[in-house]
Amino acid sequence: MPRTPDKLPLRHNASGQALMLATLSLLALGVVLVHSAGVSVDEPGAWYARREVRHTLFAVVAAVVLLLAWRFDYRWLARGRHMPVLAAAGLLLAIGCGVLVFTPLGKSINGHRRWLQFGPPQYGIGFQPSEVIKLALIVFLAAWFGRSDTARRSGRAFGVGLLAVAAAVAPVVTEDFGTAAVIVLAAGVTMLLSGVPITYLLGLVVAGAAGFYALVYRVPYRWNRVLAMVDPWSSTHASSYQPRQSLTGIVSGGWTGKGPGAGMQKLFLPERSTDFIFSVFCEEWGFVGAMLLFGLVALWIVVARRAAVRSPDRFGRVLAGSLGFVIAAQAVLHVAVDLVVAPPTGMAFPFISAGGTALAIMAAAVGLMVSVTAHGPPDSAAPDDETS
Repeated sequence: MPRTPDKLPLRHNASGQALMLATLSLLALGVVLVHSAGVSVDEPGAWYARREVRHTLFAVVAAVVLLLAWRFDYRWLARGRHMPVLAAAGLLLAIGCGVLVFTPLGKSINGHRRWLQFGPPQYGIGFQPSEVIKLALIVFLAAWFGRSDTARRSGRAFGVGLLAVAAAVAPVVTEDFGTAAVIVLAAGVTMLLSGVPITYLLGLVVAGAAGFYALVYRVPYRWNRVLAMVDPWSSTHASSYQPRQSLTGIVSGGWTGKGPGAGMQKLFLPERSTDFIFSVFCEEWGFVGAMLLFGLVALWIVVARRAAVRSPDRFGRVLAGSLGFVIAAQAVLHVAVDLVVAPPTGMAFPFISAGGTALAIMAAAVGLMVSVTAHGPPDSAAPDDETS
């Protein structure tokens, strides 16, 4: 078996190059779409407070994070004799930031406390801890269960993992049930990829069902969103307004769309640059544009899977696979909401929707995935070489 270098240069890492290029392409497309969503829509305040201006700056920051993060050796995250120290510290720090949301440092928007506010209010600079928690939990679970075969099947080890999931979800679930659900789903997938017996994971299903009953069915405004999904054309149901406008925008785009910036439904969608940016995109770029976007996302998924498959160790395989899954799942969920086949969850389209924290954290996640490919076998290696 040929000796694999400790770290592949990016020029010899075709999988890493493809993943980075696909991600940078989505970031660039996001800048175009957020600017398009803001055309002809007046926003109060100075020019630097406009969402499209801030999003452009955040996209540049995300690109820099991506270009730097892949140089980090992901294997450091799993080091520790009894506990992956760096991964555990990151998770604790992320959960601590989540708790700070409920202190005076927290900022409430539309009745939900999800952000930490920094600097003068006119700049609108915030930080969303739930995005960091999502990444930190995946890293910790992948490192914790990737230590040995015994760890993956140990009831005690699973108990620690379950405790980590509960602690991560606790500061998020009451204010942002959609993100909390994605965090639990990502945790379940991470454990499953790690080799945790599926029977152990049934508890997560029961807990998820109980959470849905208590925090969705028993909460009128959330349950109304489910009812709005069932009947988006209702003229008497207030929650049907946004789903109805989203479908109208998608259908009115036709085959080729109305042209960048020419859409009208964005005037009626309060979350046009975040939750419903796919609807704005379809109205302005049409069915053809939507298919091209799906093709770019599909390419990203293919190269993300390749990054996981070619990992040199179990931890890297689980880490890259889980991060790739959660990003792809968020894209699918965002489109499902805009097509009204899922209730509104406030889920952003990865790399495209406006938002600073999500862009930077997802860029860091992709950087870790590229780091995994950089420590694996060269893409030109023959299959016999990889398995011998």
